[in-house]
Amino acid sequence: MKKSFLIAMAAFFITQVAVSQTIQKTIPTAKPAATIKAIPVQPPPPPPPAQPAATNKTAAGTGQATPVYTLTAARVLIKTGTDNKEFLSDVGVSLWKKDHAGWNYPNDCCYKIAALKNEMAVNSNTNLGLDKYPGGNADKLSLANLQANGVELLVQYIPNLLFDAWKIENITLVLEFRDQNGNLHPTLGSKTISFSNAIGFLNADFRTFKCRTDQYFNPLTASIEK
Repeated sequence: MKKSFLIAMAAFFITQVAVSQTIQKTIPTAKPAATIKAIPVQPPPPPPPAQPAATNKTAAGTGQATPVYTLTAARVLIKTGTDNKEFLSDVGVSLWKKDHAGWNYPNDCCYKIAALKNEMAVNSNTNLGLDKYPGGNADKLSLANLQANGVELLVQYIPNLLFDAWKIENITLVLEFRDQNGNLHPTLGSKTISFSNAIGFLNADFRTFKCRTDQYFNPLTASIEK
């Protein structure tokens, strides 16, 4: 009886060992966790270098050239009084720098129109655009040059007949000054000079009205001369 009991216990023990080994074979061994590689964080790119401040092109030494003003146009308005300027009688108008010496037209005459033979009726206004006179110094027409002394306007009359006469009651001069870029001068862009004292007769003996300004282009005198 005891022997049989021992044999049974041994068989049970062997069976338990076999079952245990079978269970171990059917359970897969856990794999080690995958290694996670650390990815280094890239630092942000450096900020772009600061751009230099924009240059102020209008600043002295870096901007546009200083404006240089010159006389670019001249007009004359003549008021005829009670005695007309007859057809074929000759009229010439010229603009000079005041106190010019002699009659050097290329150097001293700025604008001129000649041989006007049309009638200028009684109590009428005649508007004349003068032409730039060529030649002379480069600064002949510069504002600085003309302001040094002022200007002189001549209205010259040659009658067709000996006893013809022309009554003038007012002469107005309009000057236009622009810079090298075509911009009008801020105060002298269109300067109107009215010679209200230009009143009198031109004839075969006294042929010229001489109108003069100061250096600021204010009217001074208007005289009748031979």
